[in-house]
Amino acid sequence: MSRRPKKKLDGITYEDFRRQVKERRIEPLYLFAGEEQYLQERALKLLRDTVDEADRAFNVFTFTIGEAHSTGAKTSARDAIGAANEITLSTSRRIIVIKEFDKIKEDETEMVLEYLKRPAPMATVVFQATAVDQRRKISTALLKSATVVAFDRLSEQQAARWAEGYLKLRDCRIEASALGLLIGLVGTRLSRLASELDKLASYAGGGFINSATVEELVPRAREHTTWELWDAILERNRKRALRLTERLLDDGNDPLMILGALAGLYRRLLAAKDLMARGAPAEEVNRATGRYGRNAADFNARVSRSAREEIVHGLRRITQVDNAIKNSEATPRLQIQYLVAELTLPESARWSIFAF
Repeated sequence: MSRRPKKKLDGITYEDFRRQVKERRIEPLYLFAGEEQYLQERALKLLRDTVDEADRAFNVFTFTIGEAHSTGAKTSARDAIGAANEITLSTSRRIIVIKEFDKIKEDETEMVLEYLKRPAPMATVVFQATAVDQRRKISTALLKSATVVAFDRLSEQQAARWAEGYLKLRDCRIEASALGLLIGLVGTRLSRLASELDKLASYAGGGFINSATVEELVPRAREHTTWELWDAILERNRKRALRLTERLLDDGNDPLMILGALAGLYRRLLAAKDLMARGAPAEEVNRATGRYGRNAADFNARVSRSAREEIVHGLRRITQVDNAIKNSEATPRLQIQYLVAELTLPESARWSIFAF
């Protein structure tokens, strides 16, 4: 039985944080959590900009836990906490960013917990992560001690409002239908959306962006890559499927959207399998799956070679991964990668799945 999805972390929004920094109400401890990396980086820049430019080289540090130094040693929590506690003659606040804090080793956890109880008065330490495993002691302590800033993925409506504001700063406007088309093509990940908006604004030259401009300049990357991923999975081409999965994730597509696309594929496979078992004519199968011509012939041939149990298992695994992502089990990227690797097992390994 799968657990209920966890609620999103309670915390202030990016806009709340921006206002606080502008008013110089800066806390000693922050937990930045969420998938919207674009806004996380913007928030970190706001903090760095509070330090005098001449002092930044000595007062702004970023530590990525587990990252190798040129000496061969790996960055540890001790390095980061040591920098936070270091005495400085500068009047600037010291900014310490700790990335991938979930990799902090158990033997360093107590040291971090002690720092959370008594943070350095002239330092601000930011613990940064995409997802927070609330089962870990360090996560529980951070949720109690630090100011949580939630960087959740934006809904399409929120992304649309953000895009309108982004264009307004560039003296551009976009018609509602064009904005809906843009978000439909590239998704709501702000790094990708900002890149396309910059291109559109430059083309419009401070004018008005319409649907024709979006159609001309913005590639149908999400839709096209999803279909390619479907084909790679059907062909059991693991290398290509994983490469396409990486492209979708790197382009800012929501992992749950990718799972939805995979679920759609497997529901079509199951519909085709059941219709074929009942002896339905090819036209009916094609209407149910949305495949026609040569694509339909290839699709139906693969359905014929697949066992119904295998298709059902694929749907079940997609549901399990959906629940795992919502429950913050491992990272969404890793969960998707494992799933795609499993769905593209070679035929000789298929039935080992059902041996238990």
